[in-house]
Amino acid sequence: MTATAPQIDQPLSVEPRRARTGPAVTSTDGGDGATSRGVAVALTMAVALGLVLRLWGLGAHRLGYDEAFTAMVGRLPLLDLFAYLRTHDSHPPLDYLLRAPLARAGVNEFLFRLPSVACSVGALALFAWWMRRYGLAGFVATALVAFGDFELTHGRIARMYAELELMGVIAAVLATAWLRQPRRWHAPALGALVLVGLLTHVQVFLLAGGLFALAGLRRDREAWRWRAAMVAGGAVWALLWGPSFLVQARGGNSEWIPRTTIAGMIHTFGGIVTNQPELHLVTLAAVGIGGVMLWRQDRVLARVFVCCSLVPAGLAAATGMVAPVLIDRTLTVAAWGPFVALGFLVAGLARRSRLLAALATVALATVTIPAALHEIVAPTVPDRALRHLTSVVRPGDVVATIPGDKLPELAWSVGVRGRLPYRGTATPLLGNTRGIVLGASAATGRIWLLDWRRGQLPIAHRRLCAHPWRRGSSRVVCLR
Repeated sequence: MTATAPQIDQPLSVEPRRARTGPAVTSTDGGDGATSRGVAVALTMAVALGLVLRLWGLGAHRLGYDEAFTAMVGRLPLLDLFAYLRTHDSHPPLDYLLRAPLARAGVNEFLFRLPSVACSVGALALFAWWMRRYGLAGFVATALVAFGDFELTHGRIARMYAELELMGVIAAVLATAWLRQPRRWHAPALGALVLVGLLTHVQVFLLAGGLFALAGLRRDREAWRWRAAMVAGGAVWALLWGPSFLVQARGGNSEWIPRTTIAGMIHTFGGIVTNQPELHLVTLAAVGIGGVMLWRQDRVLARVFVCCSLVPAGLAAATGMVAPVLIDRTLTVAAWGPFVALGFLVAGLARRSRLLAALATVALATVTIPAALHEIVAPTVPDRALRHLTSVVRPGDVVATIPGDKLPELAWSVGVRGRLPYRGTATPLLGNTRGIVLGASAATGRIWLLDWRRGQLPIAHRRLCAHPWRRGSSRVVCLR
């Protein structure tokens, strides 16, 4: 597919009422109806395949630790839920509250993850609609969002990241519309988005910084309304969750995140596009070249790319020098940006050489598709360990995990989703372990210990009651 040379946007007007309407660029072949229909069909197919990938095998694996943590917290009474998050987590409560009815009902893995898929597919469909006027660039960007390993991973797990995918795209679409032709509803919508985002994850502070920069030095009424909306959203968040956030910030629950380094930035930013570390530097170079091509083709979209994707990434890196911030999923709200840049890179190459564009497309497919397929079909170590446990435990058995803070996985899969009633129990003689007792019958004297670290176990003077089971870094040992 070839593309005509698009027009360059005129500089942004200070007076919003005089701002340009309509898109600055269309990368279609002459803009005829047949080409537009072809782009629409291609985008629809990309969204449909993205939906299939997100649903494929969605309930095949047991909940991992983070998902099980969400599920078990969601089963707490409302006031206990807030108190627990305040002292045991670093995230706001909105995602936990949204999933609480499903957690309390003890639904299966497919249903528990389904809200994430709905948000991720919503983000993909909105992104495709946004990109529909950009021809080849828009299609490539949409395909990368549909098949990207990062987007798939976080669009399928029962955590808050799929909601953040959707919020990030909504913010970008809203920012683009506001730059082209401001409407009175844009600012209130932005304030609501910032509030909902901050109640979902604090990474929305990074996005808010970029959105604030979007207004630049403008001093017209719409620019002040834009800024005021962000301040209002942040102020309401401060009233609702600010005191709890201060407690969380002192709790050390995110101290496992390393501080910012050059290598850390390369692998964090590159990891959004590919899970192959050796390609991260090349990937960032490609994104940079694509960003330059984007700037030359459409200044409005480029400004949104800079403010809603690059600025949050830069703020995360800067903040990460003094606080535990910089990991790839902290940038979920801005993850669409690199894919737009890569889309314009391919479209720019296509204007110069179809062969170069074809080679770039093949390279992107080679990097993206195998990782996507691996994401949806590969079994996980927690899934195999938890399935083994549920197949061997009997009423009266104690099931424990080491380290003890991994109990949510065990409690959800073996307890809530198991065939037997359960209750918590202390296991003081086994060191840093926590466990549950299955059933209401007499104790069997057996302790099934799920060890995630394969370290030295406190099993002196205890007999094994089954041959140990091992997979990767995990093992299951039966003790008497």
